[in-house]
Amino acid sequence: MATAEDLKDALRENLERNGKLRKIKAQLRADVYSALNTSSEADQKAAPQLSSESLLINELIREYLVYNQYRGTLSVFLPESGQPEVRPFERSFLASHLNVPEGPNSVQLPLLYSLVEMAAKGRTQPPQAKPT
Repeated sequence: MATAEDLKDALRENLERNGKLRKIKAQLRADVYSALNTSSEADQKAAPQLSSESLLINELIREYLVYNQYRGTLSVFLPESGQPEVRPFERSFLASHLNVPEGPNSVQLPLLYSLVEMAAKGRTQPPQAKPT
């Protein structure tokens, strides 16, 4: 007969195998952060002022998180970073501003993927150490 510990282990293994445990943990972290964040009005008033560069970078991160369905991470990222809930830029603006060419296949992926690919193609030699 299976013990309670055996059942607990089997349940944990099953949840880990199908990816549910990771999602449950992420959602729990997001809920705890949200509860802590909304309980303090002083923290809400102290939202960081975002530079235009930070706003752009945060939008790239948001697009990546949404694409990969990291909802728990996104729910913590937006209030913690001070990024507006409503997207301040259209994807086409970001692509144009960052000089990322858009093709029929690239539109389906976050711009971060294109930026990484462009950086990798542009690098023909390993980076050299700066002279001291």
